[in-house]
Amino acid sequence: MLKQRLLVAIVGVPLALLVIIWGGYAFLAFALIVTLLGLHEYYNMVRPYRPNLLIGYVVGAGTLVAVYFGGLSGLAGGFAAGLALLVMWSLRAGPGDHLTGRMSVTIFGLVWVVMGISYLMMLRALEHGVALVLLAVGVTWFNDSFAYAIGRFIGRHKLAPRISPNKTIEGAIGGLVGSVLFAIGVKIYNPEWLSLRDAVILGVVIGVAGQLGDLLESAVKRDLRVKDSGRILPGHGGVLDRFDSIFLAGVVAYWAVWLLLRDSIEGFPL
Repeated sequence: MLKQRLLVAIVGVPLALLVIIWGGYAFLAFALIVTLLGLHEYYNMVRPYRPNLLIGYVVGAGTLVAVYFGGLSGLAGGFAAGLALLVMWSLRAGPGDHLTGRMSVTIFGLVWVVMGISYLMMLRALEHGVALVLLAVGVTWFNDSFAYAIGRFIGRHKLAPRISPNKTIEGAIGGLVGSVLFAIGVKIYNPEWLSLRDAVILGVVIGVAGQLGDLLESAVKRDLRVKDSGRILPGHGGVLDRFDSIFLAGVVAYWAVWLLLRDSIEGFPL
C-alpha cells in the first residue's frame, strides 16, 4: 500500500506542478479530467438514487470552460444554465419519478466537485496565480500528510469516530502544523506580497477547510457504505479520495486570499 502511494506521488506531484506552472489550456484540460472523473465516481456511488448523468457531465464540463473564459461570471452562468436544464427536466417528470431526490443528488455532485475546481482555476488566473494555486494545493496535501503521519504515531483521541474512526485530534493538529509550515515556505519565496501573518492565517484557514472537505467525503462514503470512491489511483483509491480536501479548500482559499490580499494582488472581479 505504501509503495503504491509513493509511486502515485512520484508520478503525480511533478505532473501537477507542471500543469500548474504551465497554466492555460493545459490547466483547463487537467481540471476537466479531474472533474469528470470525480463526477463519474460520485454518480456511480449514488447510482441507486438515479442522478441525471447527462446534465451532470454537461453542466460540469461547460461550467469549467465558462470559468476559464469568464471567471466568476462564468461560474455563475454555468450554474444558472444547469438550473435551467434541471427545470426543463422537471417539466417532464411525473408521479413516482422521485424527481426531488434525483435533482438533489445531481446538484450536490456539481456543487461539491465542480465548484472547488472552478475556484482553483480562478486562483490560477490571478496575479501570482502559480504561487496561489501551489499554496492552496500544497497546504492541503501537507495537511493530509502530516495528519496521517502524526495521527498514526501519537494519535489517541478520536476526531470524528462516527464519520472516520481512524482520524484523531492529534493528527488534525499535526496537519495544521504542516499546513502552516508549507504556507510559510511559500511566503519565503514571495516576500513582496505575502506577509508572515497572512501566510500563517492562510495556512490555518485552508488547512481547516481541507480537513472538513476530507470529513465530508468520509461522511458521504459512510452513508453510502462505500470504502473507496474508485480504484484509479493505486494506494489512494479514486479521484475523490485524493482531491476531496482540495474541493472545499479551493473555494475557501480564493475568498481568504480575496479578504487578505485583494489590495496586493490584481485580477479579482470584485
